[in-house]
Amino acid sequence: MSETWKQWEGRTLDGRFPLQSYLGGSDHSAVFLTLVQSAAGGSQKAAIKVISAGAADAEKQLHRWKATRDLNHPNLIRIFEAGRCQLDSTVLLYVVEEYAEENLSQILPERALTSEEARAMLPPVLQAVQFVHDKGLVHGHIQPSNILAIGDQVKLSSDAMSVPGERPRRTRAASAYDPPEAATGAVSTAADVWQLGITLVEVLTQFLPVWDRARMSPPEIPATVPEPFRQIAGRCLQVDPAKRCTIAEISDRLGSARVEPALPPAPRSAIASPRKESAKWPYWLGLAALVAVAFFLIVRQKPSSPPAEVQSTQAPPSTAAESSQPPTVPTNPDNQSGVVQRVMPQVSPSARSTIQGKIKIRVKVGVDAAGNVADATLESAGPSKYFSRIALEAAQGWKFSPVQAGEQSAAREWKLQFTFSRSGTEVSATRTARSRAVSK
Repeated sequence: MSETWKQWEGRTLDGRFPLQSYLGGSDHSAVFLTLVQSAAGGSQKAAIKVISAGAADAEKQLHRWKATRDLNHPNLIRIFEAGRCQLDSTVLLYVVEEYAEENLSQILPERALTSEEARAMLPPVLQAVQFVHDKGLVHGHIQPSNILAIGDQVKLSSDAMSVPGERPRRTRAASAYDPPEAATGAVSTAADVWQLGITLVEVLTQFLPVWDRARMSPPEIPATVPEPFRQIAGRCLQVDPAKRCTIAEISDRLGSARVEPALPPAPRSAIASPRKESAKWPYWLGLAALVAVAFFLIVRQKPSSPPAEVQSTQAPPSTAAESSQPPTVPTNPDNQSGVVQRVMPQVSPSARSTIQGKIKIRVKVGVDAAGNVADATLESAGPSKYFSRIALEAAQGWKFSPVQAGEQSAAREWKLQFTFSRSGTEVSATRTARSRAVSK
């Protein structure tokens, strides 16, 4: 079935939702990038998840999606719509929800979170889980892949909730995050607390805690987990659900405790793969309520691009008082560079403050006869979707000199390199050898 999902790229679901690209899935479900109408009347990116209408508990799942659509919390992924449709001969159920740029599981293969990052990440997650519990529901799938970032907000997934007392689906594969009672018992809010404890240990160590499920002994919490997280995880990971703490107790403990620095990690086995030490991994900060909300974008240092033919332009760091429009830097059109106007990316102060070293994004632009950018594509994006997005948006606003008499082709191509650092943003432009050759 997974091959069939991929073949549906480019189709339209239910006459309204274009399946722009296949984001991933399994034999039972798939997720595509799509578009929905925004509040301003335009369109915005969204994710659409589809499952076979013949799958076990499919109708119950559709009912849950429609019920969850009415939930409104800043730290929950918003569900726009859910319904039933048919594509070719396949009857499908679908849910359309906010599109998340990153999730926490993408960071963990590279590094664990610091104590400060974990302290900033937890409050929005706890607030979302408490909201779900207050509505009489159980999240049931708290794990790093379901802790996501949209803009500068941390959000929890919302498309797989259950009602307390409901029996888990037999068709669902067992998960490493499942509590001891999952095999025989009904879902409960205590199961969410267990999953939160497992997740907390994993994000601080990069590893799931070790425990003997057969012997039903509590998981081992590594000594490298700092306080208060070590004590919180211990309270969450009680085999007896009745002995686990509540979400409110975790919030109280986190609010009153001082965060200790993490201990150095224990040496790894000689057969373990070496961890990259030279890469720089900045993380993304935003604000939620009165506390800092952390989410973390991995950004690999990219090789330098070829020497630029145009002198670089530097913009100072953005401030909160800046206009929402990207700043433009006019250029003398009579100079030899061929660049008439540069548009600088506007970086939020919270994102700027987390940069370590430099972040380099390269964009290739095609220029029409009038000097406008006809198309722009990312040539070197890296894993940071935020910086890639603002660089691409800025590149689309650049202006170049019109085609001069004697040029054989109106098609020209430039490569722009945006270099982000804490002190500002630099940009350089290089006209490619291909476009120079056709103009002779």
